[in-house]
Amino acid sequence: MKFIVYNVRDDEIPFIEKWGKYHGIEVKYTTTTLNQETVEEAAGFDGISCLQTIQYSAELFESFKRLGIKYLSLRNVGVDNIDLPAAKANGVKITNVPAYSPESIAEFAVMMSLYLSRKVGYMRQQLDQKHEFHFSPNFMGRLISEQTVGVIGTGRIGQAAIKLFKGLGAKVIAYDKYPLKNTDNSFVYAKSLEQIYQESDIISIHMPATDDNYHQFNHEVFEQMKDTAILINTARGSIVDTDDLIFALQSGEIAGAGIDTIENESADLQDSRSTKKVNDPDVLKMALMPNVLVTPHSAFHTSEAVKNMIDISLGNLETMVNGKTPKDLVD
Repeated sequence: MKFIVYNVRDDEIPFIEKWGKYHGIEVKYTTTTLNQETVEEAAGFDGISCLQTIQYSAELFESFKRLGIKYLSLRNVGVDNIDLPAAKANGVKITNVPAYSPESIAEFAVMMSLYLSRKVGYMRQQLDQKHEFHFSPNFMGRLISEQTVGVIGTGRIGQAAIKLFKGLGAKVIAYDKYPLKNTDNSFVYAKSLEQIYQESDIISIHMPATDDNYHQFNHEVFEQMKDTAILINTARGSIVDTDDLIFALQSGEIAGAGIDTIENESADLQDSRSTKKVNDPDVLKMALMPNVLVTPHSAFHTSEAVKNMIDISLGNLETMVNGKTPKDLVD
């Protein structure tokens, strides 16, 4: 039994090596992205572990079949970039890691909310651009406990975010297409998305990307939001129309945004060894705005999360190769 792990970052290597040694299984790893060309490196391996937001295409799964590879184990949650019918047609079983560390992403969302609520970006702008370092009345922020937080998506990450926001004293309202039957009275569901848009001072997105929520946050929604509202997206870039977001920020339709996921993320964004200069015009625009905190899809990135992503992903491969059904199988 032997596995190959693609798109490996330096911080993952110790966990990969430790898992392979402990389980007595050969695990090769490579920093290359999995695509039509690099999949040839997987010839002779029993399964592939991968983490990327670029597409897993039908042509890629045809190559899996040709190479005799039946198992793909993701190290992340989202499957919106996978041609699932093509995987099934080519006999490839797929697993993901639904809960590697919900708290990691939830904490990041709260951090972004604090950064923007306390106008830290304006303080940085004063120092970085004006080379001044002094108090300003323009830096006056708001306590989280003064605000209503709307959480969209009440899965594991959303629930962790609710717990943290509540711990800081916020009033939390939530929305989910498939609401929980029991919330333990820790929060209340809004009657509609429109209530979230109109009443929230902070909106934190924690839902998977689907065809239904593509560009859910657009000009029409930003117009409904408070002009003092902050949007946090640590979920998927496709949920927010970037052009409309930038317009809303520049025109004052909303007050700020924390963006950890952008539309059409490139392979370079996930390459920890890349030295390429950023050239995405949207990222460059947002990076210059004091009311925006933009980060390179890093909300998940804690030592606990990385360890769990490796252990669960490789464990799922071992389970499948042994002829058993893992609990994280993607249907």
